[in-house]
Amino acid sequence: MTIWKPTKDFAEEMGKAVKYNLRVEPKKGLVITLCDIRKMEVDFVYDSGVEFMGDRVVSFRYTSEIPMSYLDYPKENVRNQFGLILFKALDSDYIDRFKPFFPDDLAHRLEHHIYPVDTGIIEVICDYEPRVVLNKDTR
Repeated sequence: MTIWKPTKDFAEEMGKAVKYNLRVEPKKGLVITLCDIRKMEVDFVYDSGVEFMGDRVVSFRYTSEIPMSYLDYPKENVRNQFGLILFKALDSDYIDRFKPFFPDDLAHRLEHHIYPVDTGIIEVICDYEPRVVLNKDTR
């Protein structure tokens, strides 16, 4: 597991996520909105098509943090020190479930994005990084 910082602005601005919203919009695709304690919001927009499938993402899920406690990622000490931290899984059973359904060259480009939120974890499998929109005017 590695720490993932989609943009420099995002990494410097956002604090630890205290609220989140996960939704699928017909025109935007999958949108994950995270809000920090200062009410600053950031949207992670998965609006491109996954090569070979045409869907916006291969898969996404939300799971309570307790069942996902086997994930080997830096937990409270890192999150409290640095604010909001996102991760990419480098070796993922979740990705391995989907690899047989993709051509070999595409299967190796799939990424597993992990968003620790409040009391759970949002995970996304796709072959690209999302568009990041920092909403500074929500304070």
